[in-house]
Amino acid sequence: MPLNNASRTLKTAKNQGFTLIELMIVTSLMVILSLTVSAMFMTFLVTNARTNTKNTLKIEGSYALSQMEFLLRNSYQVVENSDTQICQASMDKIKLESLDGGQTEFFLELNGTSTKIASNSGMYITSDEVEAENLQFSCTESVSGGRSVKIDFDLNKVIPSVNNTSAEESTQHFSTIVSLRN
Repeated sequence: MPLNNASRTLKTAKNQGFTLIELMIVTSLMVILSLTVSAMFMTFLVTNARTNTKNTLKIEGSYALSQMEFLLRNSYQVVENSDTQICQASMDKIKLESLDGGQTEFFLELNGTSTKIASNSGMYITSDEVEAENLQFSCTESVSGGRSVKIDFDLNKVIPSVNNTSAEESTQHFSTIVSLRN
């Protein structure tokens, strides 16, 4: 019995669709692929945030060290700070006198919600992006009579969280020794 055109078209249309199993397999593969890509993207975001945080700490700390080191090296003398200390071990403030008689004191100052390295001239050496801690100045005198000052401090920065988990904090320690001219 020959097939007429109408029944041939109906039979062909039935063979052109997808089965339920085929649709479920394709959907499952798409979900697995989407989860893999999103996990890789989240890992990228977290790694990028950590790298940016460490770079910010490094830049801020290097800048603060260079500014204090420059002023110490070019100062006329170390003078009595606001805690009545002149040049001794483990001071949390140091005061310098320049050749023109101007005086600059370095210390930690709470400004709003963050602690910064500041000077009495109203200048902050660190920004709001980082938290400064444990600022210490230690003066020593060498056998030849020359003085040096060791500067130590820590900078902290919270690493931004991608998925509202507990915040992670990155800390970096900075230290240098400056030989004084006078």
